Amino acid sequence: MATSEPRGPGVDDAGTPELYDEPWVVPPFQPILAIGAVILIACGFGLYEYVLVSFWSVPWMGIHERVPWPAFAIAAAAIVVSIAGLRLALGLDSPHAKLGFGLLAFLACIVVGAGGGRFVSYAMRGTLNPPFTLKLAVGQRFPSFALVDQNNSIRRGPAASDARATLVYIYRGDYCPFARFELAELTARAGDFRRAGIDTLAISADPIERSKMLAGFLRTKIPLLSDSGESILAPLGLVQHHRNAEPDNAIPAFFIVDRNGVVRWIFTSPYYRELPRPDTLLEAAKSVIAGESTTGQAPTASPQ
Repeated sequence: MATSEPRGPGVDDAGTPELYDEPWVVPPFQPILAIGAVILIACGFGLYEYVLVSFWSVPWMGIHERVPWPAFAIAAAAIVVSIAGLRLALGLDSPHAKLGFGLLAFLACIVVGAGGGRFVSYAMRGTLNPPFTLKLAVGQRFPSFALVDQNNSIRRGPAASDARATLVYIYRGDYCPFARFELAELTARAGDFRRAGIDTLAISADPIERSKMLAGFLRTKIPLLSDSGESILAPLGLVQHHRNAEPDNAIPAFFIVDRNGVVRWIFTSPYYRELPRPDTLLEAAKSVIAGESTTGQAPTASPQ
């Protein structure tokens, strides 16, 4: 009597493996996770763009600080949020949704990460002044000058006859966003300086036509003196020369001189982005005036 041997699973009577027809279950789309990933990606990219666009005009982001920590913090938050969006996108069950949203998040992470790194590099390395030596010290007399301002008037200095102190701002030029922002802030506070008896003027290597354009753009009455011949900037050691035949520009510096034209306060920095706020300049000028009133000679201070 013949006996049949037991068959293994998936094997028919002829010994041929059987193919099972398993139903394909479509993974759910998970719209909430997908929308959350898109929101995180958009927020990360939006924070990154906010830093790039607003850094030049928002004081609290540290435009004039040596290390703009608020701007760096927002850039870092943009990277973290973008990575969170990538992680959420990769958590989708649908392979097609995971591929689409994951690729979008990955590209956003690359853009935000690379762009944020370039921004940090620019702020910390790209805004360095060339090596320079300031050829003027506190207690010395500021060089006399007779320069033309944006109104074609000749301004003689350093000290104005009717001012108790004079703030001299050497700025890079009309093309520099940091200089424009500083001049805009000084323009907004011009009344405070005037009431304190402080005269304000700015000097650059720009030709007079550029000074006129900048004064019109900023709507400022601060005298923008043109020293395109570098008669003042060169003796001060505040000229940046370029190798690619571009015009020279000034290296930023601030001087407060007393009514006799003697320098009583100086500010310079390795970074042309690092500039003092108007409040700092106003208090420094007031201290010079107070020192003259008390002792007959202004105190010497140089926050270089």
